[in-house]
Amino acid sequence: MAGRYRLDELIGRGPSGEVWRAHDERADWTVAVKILAAGTRQELTDHAQAVARVVHPNVAMVLDIGEHDEAPFLVMEFLTGQSLGEELAERGPLPIVEVCDLVGQAAAGLDAAHRAGVVHRQVEPDSFRRAGSGVLKAVGFAIHQDLPITRYRAPEQLDGSDLPASDLYALGCVAYELLCGRPPFTGFGDELAGQHRDTAPEPPRAHRAEIPAELDQLVLALLTKDPAARPASGEVVRRRLAAIARPGATQRTGPLPTMNPQPQSQPQSQPNQHTEQFQQLRHGDTAIFEGPIGEPPRDNGNRKLIIQAGAALAVILVATIAFIVLSGRDQQPVAAPTTPTPSATVTTEPEPEPTPTGTTSPDPGGIVQTLGPQPLDSPVPRDTSGLQDTPPGGWEKWLSEFDKAVGAEEQGGTINPKTAEHAHKKLDKALDRARSGNIDAARSQAKDLARDLVKAGEKGEFRPGGPLGNFLNDWGLTR
Repeated sequence: MAGRYRLDELIGRGPSGEVWRAHDERADWTVAVKILAAGTRQELTDHAQAVARVVHPNVAMVLDIGEHDEAPFLVMEFLTGQSLGEELAERGPLPIVEVCDLVGQAAAGLDAAHRAGVVHRQVEPDSFRRAGSGVLKAVGFAIHQDLPITRYRAPEQLDGSDLPASDLYALGCVAYELLCGRPPFTGFGDELAGQHRDTAPEPPRAHRAEIPAELDQLVLALLTKDPAARPASGEVVRRRLAAIARPGATQRTGPLPTMNPQPQSQPQSQPNQHTEQFQQLRHGDTAIFEGPIGEPPRDNGNRKLIIQAGAALAVILVATIAFIVLSGRDQQPVAAPTTPTPSATVTTEPEPEPTPTGTTSPDPGGIVQTLGPQPLDSPVPRDTSGLQDTPPGGWEKWLSEFDKAVGAEEQGGTINPKTAEHAHKKLDKALDRARSGNIDAARSQAKDLARDLVKAGEKGEFRPGGPLGNFLNDWGLTR
């Protein structure tokens, strides 16, 4: 296609078209190509351009759009993990904390699409698929409103209306199924449509008693028949799930948005000279975001960093003086002590305490970092020579851990979203190279990314003492 993409295997077909696993012969990596169908050429082109505008870690990235034999197509990142539907079929109901994590990621992806003016229209378990790093991403945005009646259709969709709130209703059906192993409504045709319109769902706790009351209430709020009575946005849903999975988070982040909002409307952006500073962006911002978001600013860690740096410098000076005094007693000549440069002083931090398995480093944003990618299960020896040798566990595992470190910063809201997206893209490409046996290319990709991230850190695009900074330091990639 287009003299560039070789279609290798048909991997999906639906109302919006076909999806192929393909090879980008110019970039030499695996991609997914969606060939759009069942619509006018202009409708399909508009849809492709709209989906391409959504840039977010929890949405499959669109890499290219074009036409082939007058059929518009989208080129997207190829996701190697399972869909939520496949995980349900394989595992049955999922652990409650894992459901909070997965549905929170799905809500963040939908929120990004809604703020870009895109309604998914066909949210179901197979609409969310994991990347190789484990991050969940929204896929399969539909074009038309006249889709078949399913177990995930909102009441207003049955009457021809598609709203952002319709996606949240469907997400509530998905959350219900992940928790209970069954959707809130079953049946076919008019019977199923009638349940969506008029039947109140059984509370999830009726099927699984250990579900927290707050989570039970949130799912039922998503399944409210009136769109205006559902949670205001995917961001509201994500934050509530974070608070449910980690109750103490609300004490640091302040009160959560209301569960009974006024009818949805798009917020009007106000000009602000600081809108390009990533610290003011919330989880879910997209590449087209153009205004302040009205949330309390995050705590600034600079004061703590300065105090730590001062303490470290004091320790160095005391040790130096003691060394000189002791050396003088033995009448041995000593070399002049090396004084830290100002730049080294600023970036010096105390050695972190060992983190027990299953916990995470402090979460400055107060948003559930424990739900994000987890650290290694056990300490492993580090290759501080800067990737000259094969890391323990192999390159695929190492690249996945690199990607998890980036994801941990995203969960804490401590990295520029564009920087994180760039890192995920390069790591996915490196992982693809490693899996194909091209280790030199994978190593080169990782080193190039490390250099980019070091520069980004110097510009303040992520915190130096966080999971990503520690990962780069541990592996000698900051030199």
